Amino acid sequence: TSTRVFSEATSMDSLVAGEGGGPTVDARRRREIRRYFDRADKNKDGRISQDEWYKVLNASGVPTSRQEVEDFFLSRDRDFDGHLSFEEFLGEESAIEKLFKNMDKNKDGKVSKQEFMSICTNLTKHQVEAAFSKFDISGDNKLDYKEFCDMINSREGQ
Repeated sequence: TSTRVFSEATSMDSLVAGEGGGPTVDARRRREIRRYFDRADKNKDGRISQDEWYKVLNASGVPTSRQEVEDFFLSRDRDFDGHLSFEEFLGEESAIEKLFKNMDKNKDGKVSKQEFMSICTNLTKHQVEAAFSKFDISGDNKLDYKEFCDMINSREGQ
């Protein structure tokens, strides 16, 4: 039935969890979850808002509070933009995480200006300096993951 995925779930986390309760999802279940995700994504931007997820759950017969939805988003929103991509929804690595890890050449958990410029070759040194000046809140001339996400999310909002 159309609400089978929801009726099997005892919580929002178990809704998207694999057999062992972890984030891995088999292909069939992934497609099924994708259909629900796409249904929730009313504006078709490839990510869902808290309001979109709240409405689809409650319309599908899964009584859910706004607080439960907020808690679910806080546990899954890995790029701190207030929305969930499909990968985040499943508990998987987001595109921003992959980009950050690719830039973090020395694997210290931060991106230096040099590491940043080695990937973003289209940016001038001045543009990189300006970005770091604005988003390097800690003042260490590197962007940690949160600072990096804030920078990426601010660009998308423009």
